[in-house]
Amino acid sequence: MWNPVRSGYVLWLLSLVWLLAVQIPLTAKAQSTDPVRFIRWAGGDVSAFARSVVTPRAAVIVGAAGGTVILISPWDRWLTRNTQDLLLQVPSRVRKVVHEVGNVNVVRPMSVLVFLGALTSGDSYLQDAAFTSLEAVIYANLVSGVLKSAVGRARPNEGVGPASLRPFGGSRSFPSGHATTVFAFTTPWVIYYPGLASYVLFGLGLGTAAVRMADDYHWFTDVLAGAV
Repeated sequence: MWNPVRSGYVLWLLSLVWLLAVQIPLTAKAQSTDPVRFIRWAGGDVSAFARSVVTPRAAVIVGAAGGTVILISPWDRWLTRNTQDLLLQVPSRVRKVVHEVGNVNVVRPMSVLVFLGALTSGDSYLQDAAFTSLEAVIYANLVSGVLKSAVGRARPNEGVGPASLRPFGGSRSFPSGHATTVFAFTTPWVIYYPGLASYVLFGLGLGTAAVRMADDYHWFTDVLAGAV
């Protein structure tokens, strides 16, 4: 029986194989870097984040991002409906596969497998990219989980409109967890290995974000905030 979750795994696997084959030179060298460094790296990133969020620069970035979402929100219904009208022309099976690309139950294990696979190589740059991707998924999911609960925004399919908010008691539409997860996974690969293959991988995130709107799970600003 056809399974969109399994198809999502296959799509991710093919995309990553293409990324590895096109852009990352595979090596057969012995492991030359201590993998324990990633434990120190993760802890260091937490403390660095705590220090960085209290800076004027962080305040400007957060303010600009939040302000953009607020300014766009009055057009949420219109933007979402137009996206739906456009993507509903795409076959439902295709939408289901792209939808599952951002599923945390697909991306999380995929990011772990990619990192473990990178550890078998002697390429420390590849290992760093894979760990950054894994770490981004974990931390981004933690942040988005808190925001989802705090905002409590209703989903489009509930029929109550984008302005319906019930902090710590409503639905969990804002931000989009699928968009957050897929962009957290792919962005580090684009940064470490910019090029056609990684851009296509990044494009899967755009597809997932759009499909989440088309299938009535999220408003436009939900997926915009998740991507940011």
